[in-house]
Amino acid sequence: MVIHTQNSAIELPLTALEQLHSLLEKMNVCARELESVSQSEYEAIRQLDADRIMQLTDHRIKAHQCLAQLEKECRQLLSRYNVSSDLSLSVVIDMYAGSQAAKFQALRRNLYDRMLKVDQHSQENRLRLHAAYSVSTTILQGLGLTQPEQTYKRRTTG
Repeated sequence: MVIHTQNSAIELPLTALEQLHSLLEKMNVCARELESVSQSEYEAIRQLDADRIMQLTDHRIKAHQCLAQLEKECRQLLSRYNVSSDLSLSVVIDMYAGSQAAKFQALRRNLYDRMLKVDQHSQENRLRLHAAYSVSTTILQGLGLTQPEQTYKRRTTG
C-alpha cells in the first residue's frame, strides 16, 4: 500500500518508514561492531595473539551474518510495498521517503561510509596477518623448528 501525497509523489506509510529507519539503525550498530572488531584484530595481529584473532574472526562472521539478515529484512519490507528490488536504497529513499528523505539519506550515507572503512581496515588487517605469518614462518624455519614448505618440483628425465 502506497500513499499519494498532494504533490503526487509516492510515499511509504509512516509505519514502513519507521521500520526502515529501525533496520538502518540496527545495520549501523552492526557496522560499529565491525569497526571495533577491526581495531581489536589490528591489536591482536600486532601481538601475534592467535587465540584472540580466532575469537575476533568468529565475532566478525556473526556481525556480517547480522548485517545480511537485516539487509534481507529491509528488502522484504520494501517488497511488501511493491518497491522494485532492482532499485538501490538511495533511489528508494528519494522516491518513497517524502519529507524524511534527507534524514534517511544521511543515515544511509553514514552506514555506507562505515562499511567502506570496515572493508578497508579488513583488507589492511589481512595484509598484516599475512605478513606476520610470513615473518613468523621464516623465523621458525631459520631456527630449524619447522620444515620449509615443499613446492612443486619438476622432474627431469635423464
